[in-house]
Amino acid sequence: FVESDIKTGGYGITDVTFRNDKEVWAVGGSNTMYFSKDGGKSFAFDSSANKIPGNLYTVKFFPDGKGFALGSSGVLLRYKGLKA
Repeated sequence: FVESDIKTGGYGITDVTFRNDKEVWAVGGSNTMYFSKDGGKSFAFDSSANKIPGNLYTVKFFPDGKGFALGSSGVLLRYKGLKA
């Protein structure tokens, strides 16, 4: 294993998955989401779930490009693409 550069601010990471060869997503406590465009060498914070209370437990992408993140209290987020 090699350590990745991800600054979580103390929140735990609960799941990580590749969307394709270069794009990686990580989810965790307090509905935090992080993405990488370089295969996991470095990560950036994604704020799209900031206003949703709870935790994200898993993130999944499918061959057709669709993706979902599942969290506490029945939270289900749908992937709409990276912001430019």
